[in-house]
Amino acid sequence: MNLIPEWMSNVHPLIVHFPIALLVIAVLTDFIAIILKRFGWLKPAALWLYVLGALGTIGAYFSGKQAADVVNIPPQAYSVISVHADLALYTMLFFSIYAALRLFFARKKWDQKLVFSLVLFVVAAGGLGLVQQTAERGGELVFRFGVGANALVTVDEKPAQKQKGAANIEVEENGSWFWQANEKAALQFRQNFQLIKGRWDDLILQGAQTENNQSALNIQINTKKTVVFAFGPKLKNVQVSAQVRLADFNGRFLLAHHILQPNTYDFLAIENKTVRLGRLEKGKEKIFDTGALELTPELTLKVVSSKGHYRGYVNGRLIVHGHGSDLKSGQTGFALLGSGQLQIKSIKVVSLDEGPPMMHMEMQNMPQEKKSSGHGHQKMNQDY
Repeated sequence: MNLIPEWMSNVHPLIVHFPIALLVIAVLTDFIAIILKRFGWLKPAALWLYVLGALGTIGAYFSGKQAADVVNIPPQAYSVISVHADLALYTMLFFSIYAALRLFFARKKWDQKLVFSLVLFVVAAGGLGLVQQTAERGGELVFRFGVGANALVTVDEKPAQKQKGAANIEVEENGSWFWQANEKAALQFRQNFQLIKGRWDDLILQGAQTENNQSALNIQINTKKTVVFAFGPKLKNVQVSAQVRLADFNGRFLLAHHILQPNTYDFLAIENKTVRLGRLEKGKEKIFDTGALELTPELTLKVVSSKGHYRGYVNGRLIVHGHGSDLKSGQTGFALLGSGQLQIKSIKVVSLDEGPPMMHMEMQNMPQEKKSSGHGHQKMNQDY
């Protein structure tokens, strides 16, 4: 007999309601025990309800972490799920420490004093605020965004329009943008993307066709130094995805976000069969998480940064999940370190914030390394 139904992807929905109920009943029992002292069994009953509730928060937290790694999460829900996860952690720590202290106080019989009992009750009642806030975010994930269920409010995601000719990439009001290779992919790429580290002279860009007769951009790199491309406004919480082919590329491909300087940005890095989630800050690298990768001819990569939570996906599967402090709002793009040729079909950036972004379309505000000294067809990129 399976404890989890086949249609349920994780055990979190079965667990999460128990600690909520146990802790609410524990606080109520604690209050009644203070008023009705003649019922001596109420105080130890409240104590063990707190202990069971604390154990329940541990189960709910870790099952929730597992659930977040396997369910489909729409872009607009990442900010909510990050806050939900943080609140769940605080709730677990609060009531675990509280229950341990209650056990200690009961052993010392300190909880028999009225003033001490009142203080303990007030602290526990305050902790229910954490429970309420955590539960509210969890309900929003399910009933607003349909995470793990059918959403009552559907997320309107417009289908990407195929871009024709060498035109500017359209940026939506919230800072989201989409680039898809076309028959003039090389020209369009040069006209839009900023080379903030490296030289155009070390790169060969060519439009190409995939095996499925889809347009793509081939980039051949002829340098042993890192090159970094950026585009778009500064974004805070963001999702970046790309369709790439790395079979003929020997080195590291980095999907970059929060690009502040040529040597400061967050990234999802693919190198051989290794996936890394990390940060380059003033040239120093810090890794948040590392995972293994099954190489396929084409890869769909996605990295999500939301309120200190970082997630990296390959071909729709979560591979790495890390945590760290937030950088300031920055641009998005990608970086290369290696040799050979890679192919890019599309790059899509989704802002996870509702407000307008910090527009950052003028390249003069982004520190650059040496510009290309080429002439002729490279003249159109002299501002880059």
